[in-house]
Amino acid sequence: MLALLFALLLAPIGATRANPICAADQSMRIQIGAQSFDVSLAASEQERERGLSGRAALKPGNGMWFVFPEPGRHGFWMRDMNFPIDLVWVSPARQVLGAISLQPCGHDTCPIHMAPAPVGYVLEINAGEFAGKAGDEVVWRCAH
Repeated sequence: MLALLFALLLAPIGATRANPICAADQSMRIQIGAQSFDVSLAASEQERERGLSGRAALKPGNGMWFVFPEPGRHGFWMRDMNFPIDLVWVSPARQVLGAISLQPCGHDTCPIHMAPAPVGYVLEINAGEFAGKAGDEVVWRCAH
């Protein structure tokens, strides 16, 4: 009986763990409802800091998937961005918490946009492409 109780207590913890990250030779595809996006991975601190800044554009249906080592209210800014984006906040349990559209701010003073609650992931895509809503499940898969 004690073992069953312990297993039930651990079940929700296991549900919040991230899926394995794809190998270097694989691409990633994020699925939110009926939408899917081919994404680049930003898993290291350097990759997350650089993000999409400096890129001239982003192909429709593409994006960047940010993976954080610890859930938190991570902040994002639009410094050195050349195009507007939709930023989708994703909980550690892989559910959409919300989304905002952001405009480039140039090189000087850029506001920092904080997550509305602790997030484990963030999806950046072209502005206007996100059609989901808070509570939507987020799934990803690796492909060759």
